[in-house]
Order: sequence, then C-alpha cells, then structure tokens
Amino acid sequence: MARPEDAAAESGRLSTEDVYERLRGMILDHTIPPSTRVNIHRLAAELGVSATPVREALRLLQGDNLLVSTSNKGYSTTPVLDAAGVRDLFEFRLLVEPWAARSAATNGLRNPARELARELASFTAGSASPQQHMIAHDSRFHRAIMVASGNGVVLQAFTQTHCHLHLFRMFRDSWDWRTTLEQHRAIADAIADVDPLAAETAMRSHLLSSYEGFMRLMRFTDAAPLTAEAYATPDLVSTTERVAGRRRR
Repeated sequence: MARPEDAAAESGRLSTEDVYERLRGMILDHTIPPSTRVNIHRLAAELGVSATPVREALRLLQGDNLLVSTSNKGYSTTPVLDAAGVRDLFEFRLLVEPWAARSAATNGLRNPARELARELASFTAGSASPQQHMIAHDSRFHRAIMVASGNGVVLQAFTQTHCHLHLFRMFRDSWDWRTTLEQHRAIADAIADVDPLAAETAMRSHLLSSYEGFMRLMRFTDAAPLTAEAYATPDLVSTTERVAGRRRR
C-alpha cells in the first residue's frame, strides 16, 4: 500500500514536510517578514496545495517558535530577537555548552569525534542558501556534542531553545561562516584529542565570539558584554582540595 507522502510525490503535490521546509525557508529569509500575520489560504494557493498540509506545517513551525497563534485560530510570525533576547540565549548556552564539550571529550564510545569530523567535511560553501546551510550544520554540530554529554535533561532544554533558527534568522547571508568553521574545527580537534579543558575552552571562546558577532551585525551597541571569566567552570581538582582543606581546619 502506497504511503501518503509517496502518493503526493507521484502526483507532483507537496507533502506536509515539503510545505514545512518551504515555509520555514520563507520565514528565515524574511520572504514572510517577522511579526506578520500568515494567511493560510493565500499560502496554500501560492504553493499549489490544499489548506490541510499548510495548517499542519504551521503547527510544526509553531513548535519551532517561528510562529505564534493569534485570535480566530490564526498565526503570526514571531519577532526577531532583540539585544536582551540574544544575551539571554547566549548566557544559557555559555552555562551548558562548554560543560557539554568537556564531558564529550572522553576516551570512550560516547566521544563524538568521528561524527564531528564527518559534519565538518560535509559542509559545502557553494550552497544556494548559505543561511539555511549554516543553520543545519551549526545545529547538527552542537547537538552532537550535547548528545555525547549523556544528559537528557540538558539536551532537551537546549533543543527547545531552537537557538540556531532564531539567531541566524536575524540576518541573511552576511555571517562569517569561515570563522565559524575554524572554531568548530578547534572544538572537534580538542574532543578528538580527549582534552576536556581544551574542548571546554574552545567552546566558550566560540560562543563568546559568536555573541560579539551577532551584536555587531545587529548594531546592538549598548548591549552588555559577556566575559569568559563569568562563565568559566572552576577546576574540579582545586575546588575539591579547597573544600577538603576547609574541613581539616
């Protein structure tokens, strides 16, 4: 028995997944601008499909926090992040991702070095849509490290931020992807070398650099800076020794 998506492909119609990908791209590149009401029937006519796959795709996009429901069962695109929103997102990432990189840099089966190397090797600069290509790459790279940390609660919290969608949605093709790839390679190399401190440091440096880049591109000149010292993980050995010393006294 043919699956619905197979039948849709044979008839030339778009599946719900196809409609979702098309609409997500339109939101990310601002074809559908931020804070704009979405007309389901107009989108269906534009894509040549019925309203049903459009409604299903819009529900998925609401799960990505790219849409919010409005009165009369409608939807509007969410606004792009402001300076406070970007800072909040990076503060969260600085709390969990350096730790995750450190946890992933283990000499064991959980080490994601091979997966990270494949991801870096598969990145092609000549993509028709550098923005969406970078979103996909960045999401896979960082998620692989979070998965390798072995903490399901942290992974779920990270996934629910949809941070890559919302950060790269702020602008189109002006991001310095070469620097991002260089920083990703430094993180991947430290994890492959089973060097937890280097992996943690490389991830923290990468996030601070990205934060500064987003703030500069969006001209958030009055945004408060983030510093490595504020988010550095205390050395566990020295911390343990200090606690033991206090107990002896």
